[in-house]
Amino acid sequence: MTERRLRPILAAALVSCFFLGCEDSGSGGGSGTWNEPPKPTTTTQPAAATQPAAKKPAATPTTQPAAKPASKTEPAPAEPAASGGDGDGSVGGDQAPFGSFKWTFGGKPVGSRARNGGVVISGARFSEGGVSFTYVKNLSAWGYADNALGGVACLFVQKSNGQWVGGKFDWISSSRKSRDFANVYGGYEGWSLAGVPNPCTAAFVIISPDGKRRSNAIVGTWRHR
Repeated sequence: MTERRLRPILAAALVSCFFLGCEDSGSGGGSGTWNEPPKPTTTTQPAAATQPAAKKPAATPTTQPAAKPASKTEPAPAEPAASGGDGDGSVGGDQAPFGSFKWTFGGKPVGSRARNGGVVISGARFSEGGVSFTYVKNLSAWGYADNALGGVACLFVQKSNGQWVGGKFDWISSSRKSRDFANVYGGYEGWSLAGVPNPCTAAFVIISPDGKRRSNAIVGTWRHR
């Protein structure tokens, strides 16, 4: 063939080869020489969503309860000290100085030398007309039955000069927890309240009939006639 005839054929062949190579390259398939070896596909995992850090709840401040101020306890009023008597003013002890009592009224001073023991009284409550109290240990401690007149009720009052005067004014039993002052106001055996302030400090004590034993002396404020 002549060169003039070959040129169109070669040109057509080159064009065909060009298009065939492009088709193979675009489709990714076949075995044409135009295919490049497949590149490894890098699978990019989407970045894990960053969870916001959980917010810790704000610490609730622990409020310590305010310390309560120590309660101010008013001291109990002091009872009269027993200077010269037996005991210390506690239950069973004297609340007034028995040794300083002057047996002025009520006849013979039956209990001036009596010793505190056995019978225990407390809670003297003086009214204008009499005195009431509580037995802690009654006259059975001296061997007397409930209704037996086994005690001598004695009253002492403190004068303005501090002197204690008084004496017997009635009888008493375990069944009686009070005595009236009819004999005191009536002047029994010389009883008199002359020179005694009103109100005054008064003491009550029970003496055994033989004058050897006595209860403790208990004290209160007496507003008399």
